[in-house]
Amino acid sequence: NPVIVHGGGPQIGDLLKTMGIESEFRQGMRVTDERVMNVVEMVLGELNQEIVGLINQHGGKAVGLTGQDGAFIGEIERIDPELIQLLDSRDFIPVIAPIGVGTDGVAYNINADLVAGKLAETLQAEKLVLMTNTVGVLDKNGRLLTGLSATEIDALFADGTIHGGMLPKIRSAL
Repeated sequence: NPVIVHGGGPQIGDLLKTMGIESEFRQGMRVTDERVMNVVEMVLGELNQEIVGLINQHGGKAVGLTGQDGAFIGEIERIDPELIQLLDSRDFIPVIAPIGVGTDGVAYNINADLVAGKLAETLQAEKLVLMTNTVGVLDKNGRLLTGLSATEIDALFADGTIHGGMLPKIRSAL
């Protein structure tokens, strides 16, 4: 059964811009202070419920979650899959907004691609499908690259071909 991890980068960016808050990115990931985190939680919560609603309207049984529910996402180094496995065993589709919680009880914005990759690894998933608004990994001339090995990817990281928001996606795939 599918497990869905979604982001909301463009929607978060749009709302921050409307609010006059500058977005800052490091290695393709949004830097999130307390003010930005409030926007992240609001946008991801709305998107999560929208996705759950659409799945349910089309005959699925979806449940919306964040890493704060059942504390199943802590440090990205570890994901406790118990809640997800329970839902899966009952044919529910978990729809996960990538908000984690630290040992200090503070909510953290985690890149959705990194959560998806770690969760796929934890669940020993058969497939990891990453959806994005780009066609894929492009070479420096804009041509699509496919069938890349880990060695080839490392070289593309090193020479800057893979950059920005594609970095966490490819790291997750690796």
